[in-house]
Amino acid sequence: METEIKRIKNISQEDFLESYLTKGKPVIISDAMEKWNLEQFQPKKLETNFGDENVQVYNNLFELQTIKPLKKYFQDNFSVGKNTQKLEYIRWYSKLKNIDFFWSDKVFYKLNSEWATPYFMPENGYILPYSKDGSALSITTERFPYKGLFISGKGGRTRLHRDPFCSHAVLCQFYGKKEILLYAPDQANYLMNLNGEFVDPTQVDKEKFSSFNKAQLAYKTILNPGEIILFPSGWFHDVTSITNSISVTWNFVHKSNSEEFCDHIKNNPNDPELQTVRFFIEESGLGEMDENEFCEFINR
Repeated sequence: METEIKRIKNISQEDFLESYLTKGKPVIISDAMEKWNLEQFQPKKLETNFGDENVQVYNNLFELQTIKPLKKYFQDNFSVGKNTQKLEYIRWYSKLKNIDFFWSDKVFYKLNSEWATPYFMPENGYILPYSKDGSALSITTERFPYKGLFISGKGGRTRLHRDPFCSHAVLCQFYGKKEILLYAPDQANYLMNLNGEFVDPTQVDKEKFSSFNKAQLAYKTILNPGEIILFPSGWFHDVTSITNSISVTWNFVHKSNSEEFCDHIKNNPNDPELQTVRFFIEESGLGEMDENEFCEFINR
């Protein structure tokens, strides 16, 4: 086991793409949030500005539990001395499917001048979301898959999982700290069973996951305020808020892993997360093209 993930500063887009994104290697970038207005993402500011907005509240996986006003969530989970047993977790996503829901788009719109696309992120080459003219995509103003404001009280957790349809994920830590466990893609046989369930590393069901003792933890690290972590495609991660926490995250597919993405689509036609792929194909202005036609299109 490696005890600490690499932390870097002042990396070019080219080096980030070549050394981390293309190679599928997790990394923490510690200087990309220095010019952002982190104050606007603090609990009191968010409660003052958006407290009456209804938010999406989940359990420690991705199962929606309830909808409640943001200010009520803060009262229930961030109050001094509060020790909620539910450990509710806000995953306040921007729109990712064609239904009316309590999306966070208007909140991101109001906050768009307070942060920026991280300087190290590639300006082009995105497959999902797709830019028809090859122009740069701004994370602050445009929709990305699973773009969301994540808010959790101390002890809130996202249990072990890997991100959908071979997408990469980025997590920006605005407030508080998170402990992160990372397992490499080649550990899948020890972390998942034939039913597609993920092991809980903190409470292993030995009947369902009899080989977990063979799994090798690649990294265990603390993500601090002002740091950004890359979760490359296929990496398993388990994330616990060791303090009250506020983060912003999003997923994407880049041309460097388009083959992996299209292989997943071909081999998993019943994956429910493909509805998000279809939404973003439509968002890209490509019409009623389905995901298989989209893969043919990008591979021409």
